[in-house]
Amino acid sequence: MTLLNYKLFLPEDTTAQGETPLIILHGLLGAMDNWRSQAKKLSLLRPVYTLDLRNHGNSPHLKGMSYREMYEDVLHVAKQESLTSFHLLGHSMGGKVAMQLALANPSIVKSLTVVDIAPKPYPLWHQKTLQGVLSAPLDDLRTRQEIDDYLKPWIEDAAERTFMLKNLKRKEDSKGFIWRCNLSEISRGYLKIAGFTTALATYPEKCLFIKGDLSTYVQEADTPLIHSLFPAAKIVGLKQSGHLPHFQEPDAFFDTLSQFLKNQ
Repeated sequence: MTLLNYKLFLPEDTTAQGETPLIILHGLLGAMDNWRSQAKKLSLLRPVYTLDLRNHGNSPHLKGMSYREMYEDVLHVAKQESLTSFHLLGHSMGGKVAMQLALANPSIVKSLTVVDIAPKPYPLWHQKTLQGVLSAPLDDLRTRQEIDDYLKPWIEDAAERTFMLKNLKRKEDSKGFIWRCNLSEISRGYLKIAGFTTALATYPEKCLFIKGDLSTYVQEADTPLIHSLFPAAKIVGLKQSGHLPHFQEPDAFFDTLSQFLKNQ
């Protein structure tokens, strides 16, 4: 099995180095770098791993985008690092990966944090984004600003465009850009990514759902479903956040998460 690209943020304090580590999984079309600021702060208290999921960031381009394939990649990293248990956090698509992993392997996930996603299928909200980035004429667009301007009709939210542009890398000849992520495989797997199916399993350990109150991803009506799979779940809303609470309210997000982890 091919190993994902990942980074370890190790605490300077030797006592903190012995704490159960936290693994962080980014969302669709994101990368581990999206979590650098939070990981640095969280690593004051415990080791923190950030991962590029398959076909994202600097991880290998692989066939298949099922949640089982993605969580088995994460378990391979854990095995490589000799982790017998870990705290797990996932945002959006990464939150679905995290939920599936925890439901299938509850004994090794000490606690679960899910950021602005529910355990359910979603409408194909990212279809327009994928069409936009696939159609972007990168050979003709010479600057990041030109690419940003091109994507505005496809990705209206400026913060989401900023995250998307982090997927750009310069060609080896420095003339123009290419996308770092494997857009063709992500597009082929998008129906699976939008979906969510699970066996009749539950995750009994402590679980935190952090949602953006300005986001439409987690609704009040999702609460019974969340509690049916994650009976110990606590749901916390951040008032000024949309789908990116770790970015839009970083201090409130960090305080909420660090307090939860401190009690595990």
